[in-house]
Amino acid sequence: MKFPALLALSVILFFSCAACSLPFGDDPAPSELSILSWNVQNLFDDVSDGGEYEEFDPAEGTWTSAMFQKRLDRIGEIFDDVLESYPDIVLLQEIENLHALQILGEDILKDRYPWLILFEEEDMSVHTAVLSSVPVTSTARLETGYWGRVRLRPIQEIHFDLNGREMILFNNHWKSRSGGSAATEEGRISAAEVLVSRIRSIVRDNPDALILAGGDFNENHDEYKKNGRAYRTALIPVIEDVPEEWSGSLYLCSDGRDAISTEMRLVLYSPWFDSSRAGTYVYKSQWNKIDHFFLWKSLFDGRDYDFAEFDVIRDVPLLNEYNYPARWDSYSEEGYSDHLPILLKIQNNDI
Repeated sequence: MKFPALLALSVILFFSCAACSLPFGDDPAPSELSILSWNVQNLFDDVSDGGEYEEFDPAEGTWTSAMFQKRLDRIGEIFDDVLESYPDIVLLQEIENLHALQILGEDILKDRYPWLILFEEEDMSVHTAVLSSVPVTSTARLETGYWGRVRLRPIQEIHFDLNGREMILFNNHWKSRSGGSAATEEGRISAAEVLVSRIRSIVRDNPDALILAGGDFNENHDEYKKNGRAYRTALIPVIEDVPEEWSGSLYLCSDGRDAISTEMRLVLYSPWFDSSRAGTYVYKSQWNKIDHFFLWKSLFDGRDYDFAEFDVIRDVPLLNEYNYPARWDSYSEEGYSDHLPILLKIQNNDI
């Protein structure tokens, strides 16, 4: 069943919170928060709704309840056996619908996340989703426009309550590079312009807002350099000398204290500048750093919450014999995802 976005949200919140005790309450704000982002590679349920990719359509006879359950179990295995602990907030990409998210949250992750958020779109086969043990106070869906006739995936905007301190998180899944990086770049630029405009608006009113953007951006943090500076990209290192009219791109710095918002540029911190990890996704035997967290300067000011750690989860179950991501293969019914998860931690300096 398809629900309008706000109704779908209220239904999933009711289902997920009905039997849960909510976190925090009168307790002190947590000393550390962990946030995981993972493109799980097409998690489709076992119900044929008409919008599935052929490989995952039960009506085609190639996708079964047993295979769906195996996908769920594989995700659960990573949470139970690979991660040191369950993250406080989880950003997911490529979830089919609310039904798939609810089963994942309730049956596999055992109701550890009272808040499950996904806005179903009639014209999209997969969606972004958020699972949270941190109280959610409000949500919004940011439309990112079209690439040609193709409607681009909206960005999820989620507001959290850290015992009186608001945190704003954006879950992204930008246009893929299928069809060529240069040919599809306008789709990613369109999403960047929406994200940049929204963050500028927030920090204009509240420069101290805790803001993070995460997800699958389908673009390296240094994509402009990688393409030989041949064309504009959605993500650009702030050190690059580029035309002023490219102000809608998202600029990235290697020191969080240098993050800034002006009419000409929004600059956020990218942990990839300080990471030794090879990447999260492999294409033609080359690692790519296309899964990201971007942070506003308030997470580097020494007050309340500050950036603490960033890492790529690359334990053996997630890697194949070539040490590349062990992507899910429906024919062999093996694998996990073609992306590796990334994990961000922030610490409360006041505790």
